Amino acid sequence: MIPRIRRYAANIALVLAILSLLALGFAGFGVHEEMFDLDYAVGVLATGWAPALALAAGALGFLALLAAMLLRPRRDRTVSLLAVALAATAFAGATEVKAVVAAHPPIHDVATDWADPLLLGPAASAARGGGANRVEPDPKVQAQPQDPNLTGTRVAEVNARTCPDAVPVVLTGSVRGAYDKARAAMLREGLALVTENPADGRIEATAVSHWLKLKGDVIVRVKPEGAGARVDIRSLSRTGIRDLGENCRRVGRLRAAISR
Repeated sequence: MIPRIRRYAANIALVLAILSLLALGFAGFGVHEEMFDLDYAVGVLATGWAPALALAAGALGFLALLAAMLLRPRRDRTVSLLAVALAATAFAGATEVKAVVAAHPPIHDVATDWADPLLLGPAASAARGGGANRVEPDPKVQAQPQDPNLTGTRVAEVNARTCPDAVPVVLTGSVRGAYDKARAAMLREGLALVTENPADGRIEATAVSHWLKLKGDVIVRVKPEGAGARVDIRSLSRTGIRDLGENCRRVGRLRAAISR
């Protein structure tokens, strides 16, 4: 009876460990294939189901391994050890995802100018679709479990504290020259230009993140500033509460490219 129970425990632990790894992998795959948004992938799969299954697998696998080492006949050690190893791998992966989530504020909108906010024009708004996040002139942090104390805080304040690149670029030379530099930087970033208006100094584009293929939108505005030109940027996600820092990084890359 004991060997049979031990074998069942080892096999169940292995199945649970494999499921925990699958939950972790499916989180990224599902976002990439637009099956669900990043919030579900992170909150439910990567930091919910994956670590829970991994803990169950690790505990059951450890008990089965202990029984295999202490009770005769000493079988099922390989399966038990494999279950523990896979569970540890899945739990480590889930822990890493939690660390990434904790390192970034629960926002999906970064801009260099909230006093005169950049808003999308008709073409770019239509490209976002009806189910996309609202594009607001003064957005607030939405209700979320990651950092409840931030709920209702102005995104402008969060940008100022957490995204040092969320400041305008000031260039010497003509406004048209700055516009051309901004356009070239957006193309190098791989953005798909939707609206180009040199007369108004505006460019709007669609962005797709490299790994997860998350869609977002970027607005660039160029206007006179003293004897030169000022370039402002806004980058925002189409879906989800959080962006894991993607919009801040995109703004930073564009600023660096425009400043060169």
